[in-house]
Amino acid sequence: MKDANVFKAASGLCGGIGQMHDACGALTGAAMMISLKHGRGLEEIKNIDKMKEAHLLVGKLYKWFEKEYGSVKCRDIRVKAMGVYYDSKIPWQAELAKEAGFHEYCCNLVGKVSGKTAEMLWDAEEEKKKKG
Repeated sequence: MKDANVFKAASGLCGGIGQMHDACGALTGAAMMISLKHGRGLEEIKNIDKMKEAHLLVGKLYKWFEKEYGSVKCRDIRVKAMGVYYDSKIPWQAELAKEAGFHEYCCNLVGKVSGKTAEMLWDAEEEKKKKG
């Protein structure tokens, strides 16, 4: 899917949602993409089964992510990756994080999460085909 509005809507997710270093934006964005495909729309608001379908897939992604990175919180992931927490809102710490290669680490994390999400979406579609 290529939609400029989805890309724009995800702008505030990086840095652990608005640079607050809380829930990882890559995970949050991936959950949004899974929900776009498997969640319920307004016309299905009463369809609890449709909501559960999204919950199941997003929950599986969450647990994979937690196991892969040790936490779903940006701050914790930063400490694990860098050995220390650099606050990107403080210029001199942002520079240290850059020198330590955190941006590249984060880009790789986003790529890995995107790949896992694509794999899960593919597998879910294949499972639906098998069920008819």
